[in-house]
This record gives sequence, structure tokens and C-alpha cells, in this order.
Amino acid sequence: MMQNQEYNQEVVNLHTHSFYCGHGSGTIEEYVQAASEHGLALLGMSEHCPVPDGRWHRSRMDYSQIEAYEHDCQMAKETAPEGLAVITGYECDYLPEYQGYYREVAERVDYLIGAIHDLSTDLNHEHSVFWHQLSKKDLATYTDMYCDMLSSGLFLFGAHPDLFGYYYHQWDTEAEACSRAIIECAVANNVALEINANGMRKRKVQLDEGWRHPYPLSPFWEIASEYPLQVVTHSDAHKPSLIKEGYEACANIAIENNLQLCSYRVEREQRENLRISLI
Repeated sequence: MMQNQEYNQEVVNLHTHSFYCGHGSGTIEEYVQAASEHGLALLGMSEHCPVPDGRWHRSRMDYSQIEAYEHDCQMAKETAPEGLAVITGYECDYLPEYQGYYREVAERVDYLIGAIHDLSTDLNHEHSVFWHQLSKKDLATYTDMYCDMLSSGLFLFGAHPDLFGYYYHQWDTEAEACSRAIIECAVANNVALEINANGMRKRKVQLDEGWRHPYPLSPFWEIASEYPLQVVTHSDAHKPSLIKEGYEACANIAIENNLQLCSYRVEREQRENLRISLI
């Protein structure tokens, strides 16, 4: 018998990273404890998904760890305290050649998050958004890749769409065009975009007009206010103590721009299936 449960944004975190990701800390069990202590009702684990060819191995868990990670998540589902539901997911870097693989992964987990961190299609060369100044050409590449990802139908939401602000430090016609293209694609494909708190914890970047966080980008979300965009907020925690850090600040961005936050509905049959619905 199907059971539906709805959760508002304040009691949900579906963007989390434990020690498995290689640049985070904390066990799945410690995340469950932190989620319970902070009053969450729905916790999703979303490690960066490794791929069979080893791409992005410097910043992802090893492919051989998949079974252990998914086992730990399953144990957390079964042992979570009353009032807390735990679900299993991955944050996936999108390239078209991995669509089939990600569809297979989606069959055994509850949800996938889409993201773009690397602009290179060369297996032997990583061009991370975090490592290089972005040119106007790079920004166009980011936009095309992000829109392809949103159009794939694979992902519950698009993570930190304004991540390009980390190393594209001017707000110009190209940045505005990038933002509009991503937002319009998200609306057309009925995919939510994420206001991500992790950018508030990263080092600030200097512009001619002063210092700012690399993301969330205020102009991006101001543009979003012109569209019927679905929006989610997450801490993008990389250790359990950050599980709700930045929630209020992200919610304020949504409120200031009249953006509608999604609620979540979890539908359960033989296993949990999760989808976003607006209530």
C-alpha cells in the first residue's frame, strides 16, 4: 500500500557529503544523529557519484566504495530515530556519455542531483570551475552543459546553478545571458534549482565594487524572480555540524525575490521514491 508523506523545506536536507566523498567528514550515522538533533524530518545522503572510468577520482569516492556507501545508507534508513526518514542519493556530474550509467544508478537509489563542476570532456584533463579563472567561452560551455543536464530528465534538482560565480568575477551581459538560459531551461523542463549555502562558507571574491561570496549570486536570483521557477535550498554540508547552516540566509534570498520554495513528497511502495511537488 502506497504511503505519501510531504515535507516542507525547513525540515529537509538532501544535499550532504560524508567522509566517503573524499573532501568531507563524518559518517552516515553521525549525519543521522545531527539531523535528528537539528529537527530535520527528511535526510538525503548525496555523495558525489563515482563513474566507472575513474574520471574526477581526485574529488570523488572510489568506484569500489559504492557498495559500502549504499549499505551504510540502507542501515541508516532502517535504524533512524522515529520522526526522521533517510533516503539515498548521489550528486552527479553530468556528461552525455554517462546518461545510461546514471539511469542504472537511479534504479537502485532514491534520487539524483545534477551538477556541473568540470568543464572538460577530456578524460585526462580536469578543468574545474573551482580551479581556473573562467573565460567568456568557459561560461558559454558551462551554460550549455548545465542546460543539457536539466534536459536529461535524470535529476531531482539542479545544484548550485550559479556556481560559475566562483571564478567568473564580473556581472556582465554574458553572465546575465547564462543565468537566463539556465533558469528558462529549468522552467521548461520543470526542474527545480538550488540556492546553495556552501558558497557562503567559501572564501569571498573581490570585484571592483567590493567583496562578495562566490555564490549564491544575488543577480542570478533577482533574474529568477521573473520566472515561475521551482526553488530548493540546502546547506550542501560537508560535515554533520553544518547540516542546517545557511538555511535562514538561503530562505531569505528566496523571500526577497518572491521565489516559491518547493515542498517534497516521498511516495513509498516496495521502496521509497522521491519527487518534488508544490503545495
